[in-house]
Amino acid sequence: MTSPLTDSFAQALDRTPPKPGRPVRSANVEYTYRAPHNAWGRSGYSMVSNAFLSDVLAVLIARYGMSPVQSAVLLFCMGRQVEGRLKITHIKVARHLGVERANVTRALGNLENWHMIQRRANSLIVVNPLICFKGNGDLQQEALEQLRQDARAALRKHFPEMMREDVVALEKAASESFPEFTAPAAPAPRTRQLAFGDNDVEEQAC
Repeated sequence: MTSPLTDSFAQALDRTPPKPGRPVRSANVEYTYRAPHNAWGRSGYSMVSNAFLSDVLAVLIARYGMSPVQSAVLLFCMGRQVEGRLKITHIKVARHLGVERANVTRALGNLENWHMIQRRANSLIVVNPLICFKGNGDLQQEALEQLRQDARAALRKHFPEMMREDVVALEKAASESFPEFTAPAAPAPRTRQLAFGDNDVEEQAC
């Protein structure tokens, strides 16, 4: 029979525990930590879906499906969010990007239709936690569940007199519509270049 103490030593040392009656002279456990992330700026870093960047965002930008202003507004929100949220007015976003406020408002509307962001009252913007989130996995799951609860509560508020089975069905649909993310359909490829004028010619690739 071995004691809990020797069992713990065995687990820590990953070997057979010492025999009963034989004194343990020493036991050591060594911890090795990963190097910290080295990121520019004071706000740390956010986890961004690589699949979103490569399969959604890059394709939408390249095919003119997403305008430069829409891209800039989305990246700004992704970079400024903390636990999926940022509180900022449209005019402040416009000033930071150097564009018209109306363009920012339209861009946010398009991004909301694509389920990339969600606008709330009091200048609050929610970035879809499935594509970008600053915080650990536990906080992300809490944010996702809160968004789904908010969707169900909003339906109950707007449809108070509906039949119970209809409300349940709508609540389920709402909780699945955001923040669940489906890549928006990208338009067909365009021949004109984004960064070149009509008379410009691209240099030959090396």
